Amino acid sequence: SLQALFASQARDAVSERHEGMCAQVARTAWRRRLALCAERPCRLGGVTTAAGAPRGLASAAAQGAASLIDCSKVSMHRDAFGSIGAFAAASFRKGDLVERGIMRRLEADGHECPHVFLWSPEMRGEAAADDDAWAIGSGCSVFYGTAPEGAANTEMARFFDRDVFEIYALRDIPVGEELTHLYTGLPPRRCFEELRTPGRVALRRTPAESSANLVDCSKVVARPDSHGGVGVYARQPFRRGDVVERGLVRRLPVDGHRCPWIFTWSEDRSVWATGSGCLNFYNTALDGSENAEVRRHFDKDAFEVVARRDIDEGEELTHLYQSIEWRGGFSSLK
Repeated sequence: SLQALFASQARDAVSERHEGMCAQVARTAWRRRLALCAERPCRLGGVTTAAGAPRGLASAAAQGAASLIDCSKVSMHRDAFGSIGAFAAASFRKGDLVERGIMRRLEADGHECPHVFLWSPEMRGEAAADDDAWAIGSGCSVFYGTAPEGAANTEMARFFDRDVFEIYALRDIPVGEELTHLYTGLPPRRCFEELRTPGRVALRRTPAESSANLVDCSKVVARPDSHGGVGVYARQPFRRGDVVERGLVRRLPVDGHRCPWIFTWSEDRSVWATGSGCLNFYNTALDGSENAEVRRHFDKDAFEVVARRDIDEGEELTHLYQSIEWRGGFSSLK
């Protein structure tokens, strides 16, 4: 299949040289996708896309109910030690697509914060000084553990021109195995210093018994909105009080007054966080018409999006941004 072919090409590039890994993956995969799709229609998920359309990145309109964010085959659990990890919710064959999603660029110091991705074609931490050289990812992407070189079971292909990513299986992965990848930027980033210990062995974690999936965005779909960006829409009808989405957050040492993509995560307005699933892509409503609200659980670094009223299938989901009145990053919305 085309999916297996593209993934195989990406894996070969990575295994030869992980320094500069994803820049090469993105360039090579994109050129070969264009060449293959020009020869014949590219059938994706049962829908024939126009020639040249990259797999997994076609518009939502072309894919029907397909979402630009899909982490449905990944489950998030606390392990026996109380930490959180990403685990396979389905079995994967080598080359399978595990997860796809969207990135948001933000001003951050990725040398101090481990929960952001190096998002620069150069892919060199020492050269990543630009404000937009770092990004936060959707779905479960920021919760994957790392593993020593050669031991990871997934890799991330990065498409900088579209600010999207795809995660592939590097080998066969059984249900329940922890998902890991080699962190790009591991050699130079200070926040990964302890991970560079010579002879470090990957810790094989397993979910705690009776551990529930902590991230679920299966009832919503992310797709292009009428404003030229991305919005979140109801995949099914909701009754007032229903949980629309639930998930986790990662706290970030960034300035929420400068960055609109993060959430207020404390009563004193001093802590900021990024959310899992589709949370970062809900639009706001300014006239009291919001149909959802975000309930924050600061002590658990978790959230729930709850319906404020009955919501129809296909309706855009919006909530009133809690800090819209005082955050500088939202000045254009007032």
